[in-house]
Amino acid sequence: MAHQMTFAEIGTLYNAISNELEGGVTHRNQELLIDQVSTVQTQLQNLINSGALNALDGAGNAAVSIVHAQNIADQMSFLKTEIGAFGTDTFVPKFINDVIRDVQDIVAGDTGLTALAHQDNHAGFQQVSFLLTPPTPFPDSGAQTTTLLQFVADSNSLAACAQALAGTDSNSAAVHQLEADIHTFSVNADAYSTAQGGLFSARFNNEFTLNGVQGTASRELITGLETGNADLVNGAAAVLMANGADVRGNMLATGDTFTPAPNGGIPAAVDTVHVAGLVFDDAMTKLVGGVYSGNQASIVNDLNATKTGLENAITDQGLTGQALHDIQHVISLLGRESSLVSGINTATATQASAVDGQIGHIEAQILNIVNHNATLAAQAVGADGTTGFVALPPGVAPAGGHDAGHDHDHDQNHVDVAAAAHSHIWG
Repeated sequence: MAHQMTFAEIGTLYNAISNELEGGVTHRNQELLIDQVSTVQTQLQNLINSGALNALDGAGNAAVSIVHAQNIADQMSFLKTEIGAFGTDTFVPKFINDVIRDVQDIVAGDTGLTALAHQDNHAGFQQVSFLLTPPTPFPDSGAQTTTLLQFVADSNSLAACAQALAGTDSNSAAVHQLEADIHTFSVNADAYSTAQGGLFSARFNNEFTLNGVQGTASRELITGLETGNADLVNGAAAVLMANGADVRGNMLATGDTFTPAPNGGIPAAVDTVHVAGLVFDDAMTKLVGGVYSGNQASIVNDLNATKTGLENAITDQGLTGQALHDIQHVISLLGRESSLVSGINTATATQASAVDGQIGHIEAQILNIVNHNATLAAQAVGADGTTGFVALPPGVAPAGGHDAGHDHDHDQNHVDVAAAAHSHIWG
């Protein structure tokens, strides 16, 4: 019987998945990634079903953390599908990126799950969302605006109705009617987002569809109403309303205005290791899931600006000795990475390719070099407390050895995934 992993152990495996997806999917890691995602889903679902997470919310409190955990498990279905479909659709890299970062954001925004993710010296589900500017909202058509605004309004009204009936007679006509209304809302939202396809689906399926936040929250609402579990109803209602607010913040409705940051948020002056590192982190975040037409140009701009910034830093910060040698190595690697990213043909779906692995390998090398040089690591931290060249999250080593396309030297917690599922390897 497989060892039941803790939430922190599951999160550490999730870190490994996120790290492995830097640059995209390769033929060498595709099946491994699907297996790892399946392990995360199965282990987390078992943890939820066992009741091990019930104490997070406590009796009489909204079961928000339970709903969040369930949604993480549900969203793993997206990752399995999209990793398997890599190379078949133009927007697969974007979809993967959205799901990976959404799950990290869910844990980071939930104090109970965050505490669990850091037990026993772990840093599970660690965020890599270090963008220079917030993502550009999706420019809706007039029809899409109408539908999305209705989705937000329905999310709020159904959640409010459920809260009003929480803990009441589960056999009442009012409860039965509300359950039917929630089910209809959920199925319709799933069908709508799926039918849009393209960038819309890549951006919104993890909020709208049955395995997205809406689907999870709706199912948990119905379960809570059916069982008279007021805590679950209130938790699911809170998640459904927060999801509606998230959708509204990610859409550029008809009449809304948005002014993008100049030059993609790259500062006018990039002349220190710190600022160059912030720009590199922007590229790293965008490269989770790989390159597609919507991020290629901005990633190349980031990498070139990082390279120029480090060239400036050599003079402006007076780098000498080993620090100078290491920065020159990083500059060379950035040139190679920029060439690889710009060479991908994004007119068609990005293929599972050794190039994706090479991009991820170079990124890991760069982070290793900077973070293992005391001078550069210190210079990567700014006076405002922000850090450039943020190290990849500690994860686990792939079972059966490392993917040749990636450099895992940054990982101080090498663990065999297969062994982890069967023994208390993590203490």
